[in-house]
Amino acid sequence: MLDKAQEDSWDEVFALEEKRRELISVFFLEPAQQKITKVVSDGIQEMIAIDNEIMALGTLKKLGLGHALQKMDQGKKAVKAYTS
Repeated sequence: MLDKAQEDSWDEVFALEEKRRELISVFFLEPAQQKITKVVSDGIQEMIAIDNEIMALGTLKKLGLGHALQKMDQGKKAVKAYTS
């Protein structure tokens, strides 16, 4: 998911997140065995760290889109003012 976010392939990020959610749901249908709780905990911590990176990239993308929309709006206003 992080690779796809870094590639700006957000549709793929969302598709992978859906698949991940399903897999996590199945995984946690039963409690983790005592002998692997450390591995599970480490994996969850790594997923949280990666999710934070993905969210940061998403925020940057959102800001970029916001700026692009502002420029388009300013352009429309300029054209409207010029043609009035």
